[in-house]
Amino acid sequence: MSALPGRLNFQGRSVLLKYHRLLSGSHNHPPNSRAALLSVLEGGAEVIEFDVGMRSDGGFALLHDPRLDRETTGVGLLEQADAAMLRSICLRGSDERVVLLEDAVSILACARRPAKVQVDLKELLPLGPEQGMALIRAMEPLRANRHLRVVVGCLADWNLRLLRRLDPSLYVGVDPACYLDVAVDGSYDLPTEILANLPHRLNAYGYLDDHPLGYRRLLPVEAYLRDRLEVLIQAVPQAVEFYLRKEFVLRALSDGLNPIAFIQEQRPGATVDVWTLNASDPGGRDLLLQLLAAGAGQITTDTAVQLAAFIPQ
Repeated sequence: MSALPGRLNFQGRSVLLKYHRLLSGSHNHPPNSRAALLSVLEGGAEVIEFDVGMRSDGGFALLHDPRLDRETTGVGLLEQADAAMLRSICLRGSDERVVLLEDAVSILACARRPAKVQVDLKELLPLGPEQGMALIRAMEPLRANRHLRVVVGCLADWNLRLLRRLDPSLYVGVDPACYLDVAVDGSYDLPTEILANLPHRLNAYGYLDDHPLGYRRLLPVEAYLRDRLEVLIQAVPQAVEFYLRKEFVLRALSDGLNPIAFIQEQRPGATVDVWTLNASDPGGRDLLLQLLAAGAGQITTDTAVQLAAFIPQ
């Protein structure tokens, strides 16, 4: 198999490509599938990401949604399905079985190439200590593999803080979209159940933000954004990564603040990831160049192969 692109070289700077839901853009595999995982590993991807949600038996499965219906041949809630039930159904449009976290871990534990693995925790309800420890224990073989760097990402900063209390050595990354975002019709790659928990109040500055600072427009928009981001990036003081939706980044740039540069100033050494940019997006190449120029350290994409072709190396 030809090597998959791991990063982009832009103006002397190296920017990582993250294979969102294990998709590369060149293989016809379902997202979060075993075949997709094997393809990106064998292809040499440097950063891979897969979603995990909690099962009824306390384990986790590689699924994006809290419901089974959209992604699988099953119906109902993931939290009501156990391992046996999940092994009996397929990912929609294929004959591939749903991947359990322990299945993915057994594959990744044998990896012999350096890679970063982002485990994207989809649970927004507060985890209990037993549930948090179940996830930490499930990931132990990954973290024991010296070739892998494992980062748990989540929208729920409260769950990341719990995981860090349970294991202070765990790398975590946070997404502030539960507090600050922009309205873009139909662009969210999130199910209705999760969207219902995000801010829906369009404030005086034109952002989705329920904080009282946005009730009236008393500050320049750039000052408002600085204030909100300064607070939000402290929500998980130990975070090593921050995930920003591309639409938010572009809107903030147009309002006079580069949120990527701001986070890098406040948290030197942290990676700022912009999600999700695909080659098929309208103006995809120009958007990529704009985000790279803004300083993104990592780009989340379903189409890494096609994005890499936009930037001659």
